[in-house]
Parts: sequence; C-alpha cells; structure tokens
Amino acid sequence: MPEKQDILLETGTNEVEIAEFGIYHADGETLQHFGINVAKIREIIKTPNYMTIPNTHKDVLGVFKLRDKIIPLIDLGGWLNYKKGVDLEYSYVIVAEFSQDYFGFLAHTIETIHRMSWNDVLPPLDIEGEISKNCITGIVNLKGMNKGTVMMMIDFEKIVADINPEASLSIISDKHIIDTLDAGLPKPQVLLAEDSGIIRDLLRGILEKGGFEVLAVNNGKDAWEYVQQWKEASKEKHIPLQDLVKLVVTDIEMPQMDGHALLRQIKEDPEARTLPVILFSSLIYEEIRRKGELIGADAQISKPEVGNLLTIVDNVLQKTRVSP
Repeated sequence: MPEKQDILLETGTNEVEIAEFGIYHADGETLQHFGINVAKIREIIKTPNYMTIPNTHKDVLGVFKLRDKIIPLIDLGGWLNYKKGVDLEYSYVIVAEFSQDYFGFLAHTIETIHRMSWNDVLPPLDIEGEISKNCITGIVNLKGMNKGTVMMMIDFEKIVADINPEASLSIISDKHIIDTLDAGLPKPQVLLAEDSGIIRDLLRGILEKGGFEVLAVNNGKDAWEYVQQWKEASKEKHIPLQDLVKLVVTDIEMPQMDGHALLRQIKEDPEARTLPVILFSSLIYEEIRRKGELIGADAQISKPEVGNLLTIVDNVLQKTRVSP
C-alpha cells in the first residue's frame, strides 16, 4: 500500500520543522531567537493594519481581518517583557492555528526553517533574565550560526491562556467519572507526556478526578524510559504490563521524542504494543489524525475536546479489556 508507506515515512520519525523568528530585547538591539512548530503555522505575513479593541489585555494590540477570519494580534515582545509595540514596516505576524482557533503573533524578524530531530530540542532549564513566566518548552542550540546562539520554543497555549483565560482550556470535565476501582485497591496508573506546564496540570487534574494515579513527564523520551522500566518489572513479577500502567496519554509536539515517535515505539514493541495510547494535542487535524491512526493510536483528542477525555479513556480501556 504505497499511500500508507508514504505517510509512515513522515510519521514517527521523531523529526520536526521549526520556524525561527526573532524578538528584540527592551534595548531594541539585542535579538533573541525563538521557535514555533511549523505544523501550527498557517501563514506568515507582513504586519497588517489592525483595529484596537478597548478593555483587552495589555499585550493584545487589536484584531485584523485575514480573508474571512477576524484574528487577535498578540504582541510577543510585550508578553515576554521584551521590546513592546509594533513597527508595521519592519515586523511580521505569525498566523497560527491550534485548539481550533486562529491567533496572530507579532514577531520582529523572521529567520529560517530548521528541520531537525526532536532529540535536538532539549528540555528547558531555569530561564533567567527577562523571561519569568515559565513559558519555554524547549531549547535548541543552533548550529552553523553565531556561537552561543540558542532558540527557545515558546508555550503558545500558555500565552493564550494568560491573555484570555475564558478562551483557554477549562479543567471542568463531563460528569462521567470512571468507576472501576474496588475499595482498598491501588489506583490505576496513567503515564502522561506533555511539555506544556499549563496543559500538563490540566490533564493531571482531570485524570486524578477520574480516579487515576498520574505519572507526568514533559517529553516522549522520559515516557518511553518509564515504559521500559515497567516492562522489566512486569517480567520480574510475572504480571501483565497493564497491571502497572493502564494507558499512556501523550502530546504530539514535545522535545527529545515527539508523541508520534513514542506511539510508534510502543506499538512496534512486542511486549508493550497492547498498552493503549491516546494522542492529545492542539494539532489534531485530518492529516495528523490519519497519521496517528496508521501508527496505531487507540484514540485521538484535540485540546478543545478536553471535556470528553474521561469518556474517551473509559472507552479505550473497555475495548482493551474485551480485546483478545
């Protein structure tokens, strides 16, 4: 099946394309390099004329029209405590789509696109200086450029959540709470892999309300290492792997190892392939959903559908129990 092979060549390879852009520090001269996953970008345009809106967040410059959509324009420099304001002649807008909505992010420069392995995206260390909002999900040492230049991956979901909490994800879930526990038994464990701190806390809260013990990590590599440890423990104790971990809930876009690569590792492992995996991401659109299905995702859910998470988890676990 050539079509399936073509898609699989692009999926689960742990590769990512990152668009590099620049934001000037408050001095207006020092340029800091940032990155965004190309999968989130719909287009990059010169900064358009925009209309200011009263009573909005200080870092929302206004709104602009792009074809049939009205899109908020967010000043990244202002939000990051870098250079504030806009120069229509010398700035750009990254039009991004995630969580089934569009957002415009003001960038001072557009640099290039890097194709790399998620292994090259390192988990963030403590960021000192002007960035104090815990909004960095990964760091890349840029090769072939100025020595010491680093590119920081921004948590764009956190920016939107901070600027407009009503538009961000809510921890309110549906009323269906999984009830599979017998009194006195330990809670079933879920492995959660998500690089965004705000989303990770959200999912942990929902799953814990559903009666699960949650082990959370911020990248696929750490998640895979835990799966390996549970495999060894299941052999030593002569018990099924799912007695130790019930399922995996993973983001797609993560440093070190992305969710598709993690899914592929699990489903191609003879001892771990029965472990259910749910993909949870703002990037679940038709092509991405198809790729996840081909690798073997047991379910896929987009971030706006978070209220259905426990129902989906319950459905996946019921299918697992009846599967041969």
